[in-house]
Amino acid sequence: MNQQYSMQALTAANLANVEAMRALGFTSIKAAERLLNLNMEWARTSLSVGADYAQPALSAAAWQETMSRRGADLRKSSEDAAAYFRGVRDISTEAQAEMGEVVSARVNAVGEAMTSLLDTMARSVPAGSEKALAAVKSAVANTCSAYGQIVKAAQHAAEASQVPKQAKKAA
Repeated sequence: MNQQYSMQALTAANLANVEAMRALGFTSIKAAERLLNLNMEWARTSLSVGADYAQPALSAAAWQETMSRRGADLRKSSEDAAAYFRGVRDISTEAQAEMGEVVSARVNAVGEAMTSLLDTMARSVPAGSEKALAAVKSAVANTCSAYGQIVKAAQHAAEASQVPKQAKKAA
């Protein structure tokens, strides 16, 4: 009975790990697709702007007008570059948040499984082993707690990076 329970627990843990890896894979692919689309749009825009700038520049009659427009064109290009990098940041922040949720859920599940396993082991350990078992349980709990704090700090940093973006949109 105990060995059957162990095999079922191991199978369930492996299935949960496969599901977590699947979720991480899909999140990575979705982020890569968004980044590819952003890069393709940037390339299209860059080619179009370059051609729009080159045509009048090659005409001797429009040379002075082209040079006078250069400042506005540079300003627009820098705004486009800033928008591109904001897009990259947004994609990476969202992907990080999604991956963090998956990993956090798995860490919590593994911590709970370890605690359950240790509770099961506690019933059959030899006398005098209670302190060692308590130390292992404490280490597992501390590890899960530390990971939880790291995840919260990362989420806080991600949210803080979103505040300037939201303030710009509101303005």
